[in-house]
Amino acid sequence: MWYMGSGSWGAQCLRELARLSYNPELVITSGPRPSGRGLRRKPNDVEEMAYWLDIEVRRSENINDDVIIKEKLMLNSPELIVVIDFGQKIKEPFLSTPKFGCINLHPSLLPKYRGAAPIQRAIMDGQQITGVTVFRLTESLDAGPILAQDKVYIDLDDTAGTLGEKLRCRGIELLINTLDALPKGIYEFREQDESEATYAPKITNEEALFDFNEEALKIHNKVRALNPEPGAYTLINDKRLKVWRTKLINNDEVFAPVGTIFKIVDGFPVVACGKGAVLLLEVQREGKKVVNGRSFLNGLRLREGDVLTC
Repeated sequence: MWYMGSGSWGAQCLRELARLSYNPELVITSGPRPSGRGLRRKPNDVEEMAYWLDIEVRRSENINDDVIIKEKLMLNSPELIVVIDFGQKIKEPFLSTPKFGCINLHPSLLPKYRGAAPIQRAIMDGQQITGVTVFRLTESLDAGPILAQDKVYIDLDDTAGTLGEKLRCRGIELLINTLDALPKGIYEFREQDESEATYAPKITNEEALFDFNEEALKIHNKVRALNPEPGAYTLINDKRLKVWRTKLINNDEVFAPVGTIFKIVDGFPVVACGKGAVLLLEVQREGKKVVNGRSFLNGLRLREGDVLTC
């Protein structure tokens, strides 16, 4: 078995596979990226995990043009390639040379939320149910035949981080069941219904911006969806205020101008929105560290009735 992955979700899944004795012979991942204030290039999470697990690593920026990996594939093809959070489109000969092809674990109930940001998009859309899908890759984006699926419920306070962990745990169970079933021949493919397909493109910087004129529920969903990265933000006096955690205040009768600190609850500010209000639990002023809402309030000496001017 080979493994292809690059992101943090892929690294966590690789760790779980190894813990359960499903060690890949080879890990293929993207090269280092600039990171931190100094923009020093460092290996991605999957590469670091592979080295920690003592698994051979091959870096590739474009798997489809990588002559060395193609030669390795043709000389000694694995029976299966597991692809999780890889970030590269995979083409032939990788799709059909292995006996069981390329098997992907995707954090949505395909054909819903195909694409790069299914977890974030499901939360932003206010979904209450999502899930995980194990399927075989084809050249069309996340459109291959399905081997297994399971639902996962989204709590109102789930972030992309907490939901991702739920999906990872359930997804690994499904993937292990699939890896056990394939060599025994006890599996069945189910084609996806194209009429039900929706897409989850990568989150843009522009989408991370919100305005208190928006509905409180929409703001709360965006904050959850963009935690732990890249973080939802609003502009206060032309400076970014990242909002990492909020609590939805179910009050449609907020008689206060948008952006006003409607009231203070246990020292935390409740801000009036276009409809309803949100309590600010964790925020981060531009150039500052993350603080709780109480510290934010006290640091700027804000009081009930003050307006967070935009």
